[in-house]
Amino acid sequence: SAALITAGLAACAAPVPSDPVTTADAMASRPLDTLPAEADLARVRQDLLATAADRFGDAALNEARAAPTHLVVKRFVGMAPPPPSGAGVDWRPTPAAALLVRRTQGWMVARGTGWRRADRDAAIELDAIIAEPAFWSEPAYTPPCPDFGASLLLLTAPGHAETVRNSLCMSRASRIVEAALRA
Repeated sequence: SAALITAGLAACAAPVPSDPVTTADAMASRPLDTLPAEADLARVRQDLLATAADRFGDAALNEARAAPTHLVVKRFVGMAPPPPSGAGVDWRPTPAAALLVRRTQGWMVARGTGWRRADRDAAIELDAIIAEPAFWSEPAYTPPCPDFGASLLLLTAPGHAETVRNSLCMSRASRIVEAALRA
């Protein structure tokens, strides 16, 4: 049993191949409204790319993916707030998402109409966490804790293979997601 858990965790920490799902295929997909419990890292990657294309446009996603450092994040809430007045029985909050690119002048955040400079404090936090060796050695999957939800990220940075993370509890990856959403 312990050996099975160890093998499972080692598989979760393995880097995601850079193109298990092509960007074009992912951009043609529909973003997830809820994260299935069985979602593997390839499905997480596909959802992140589909969400970025849907929310910020294909052009912004392609521009970001061409940059040496880019970040796509999405946050599914854990304990959902009550539905708004008049909402249907299947109402769910829309997951928060962000698309960022690191340029020579710093982090830039995609908006439907272009790019804007990231919040200074959030940008400093992003740079600090991404520079930590501990972030890069952290498992790609963080097991769940009560009411947390899910923090997903896809990050490409110089000197590192593309990484996809699925954090179901606090982790360095979930801190990057939170900073990116504040940016």
